[in-house]
Amino acid sequence: MKGTVLLCFVTCMFATSALAAGSGIGAFPVAPPSPAAPQRSGAQAGQANTLNSSDRAKVAKFVNSNLPPHWMPVPIYSPVESYRATVSAGRSDIFVLLDISGRGYSNILLIYSKDSTGNLQSQVLDGWKMNNLEQMVRDLNGDGSDELIITTSLDGGSWTPTPATPAWPAIYRLVNGKYVEDSRDFPNYYDTEILRQLDKAIAAAKNHGYSDVLAMDLLEKNKILRVLGRNPVAGLNHAYQWMNSDDPILMQCAIATFADVGGHDKEVRTLQKALPGAIAHDIEARKGG
Repeated sequence: MKGTVLLCFVTCMFATSALAAGSGIGAFPVAPPSPAAPQRSGAQAGQANTLNSSDRAKVAKFVNSNLPPHWMPVPIYSPVESYRATVSAGRSDIFVLLDISGRGYSNILLIYSKDSTGNLQSQVLDGWKMNNLEQMVRDLNGDGSDELIITTSLDGGSWTPTPATPAWPAIYRLVNGKYVEDSRDFPNYYDTEILRQLDKAIAAAKNHGYSDVLAMDLLEKNKILRVLGRNPVAGLNHAYQWMNSDDPILMQCAIATFADVGGHDKEVRTLQKALPGAIAHDIEARKGG
């Protein structure tokens, strides 16, 4: 699919006639790409540019003029990336990645497109520490339509410390004009790009005795195995092992696993009750207390 990284933001707008003609989404504060600029699909991903403070303010102004229902205005610092792509025949979308908190979490993806009458529509997807939109928008199965790879938290409800929250790549596809989660239909992506690398990381963590890193890699791998339907209770044995630890990371990996598998409310409550004390003890130990 043809996509263009939005390399710069300027004050000029696309002409409103472009919207009527169906050749663009409308008045988005971006410069048209140079005719000499190469066109790249998501599968030929490069580094998407982040926005400086001036660019962020311009994109925030556009977003605040086209807010999704029930949204409050976004802070001018919150847009961090933007990307335009022809995601399927006759459909061009604009993606805006937002970091509402300003803490580097980039957990909201805004998608702008046109409906059949030419009206601007928006969709909101939640994720976790998303980045590089050009790599996130890809045709994964060669059917001529782009999918979205959305980094999604694996926290079981919360995680301490928040910046270390584990995540996994969920896949969304276009269905009736909206992006819906459909990860199970993309086993080849997981086998070739994710699970293979996770297996290498797991082996390395075992060799070096990095128990926390090992647990978080296993947490992600087991989530994917459950999503793909290969083992509905993948990771459950690990969770019971981690439950017997006083390491907060292992305990939280157990909580996340029990919560995702379901039917283990008692184990989750037991761990949640013990977790604050384990975190406090771990903080004191790190201070040398």
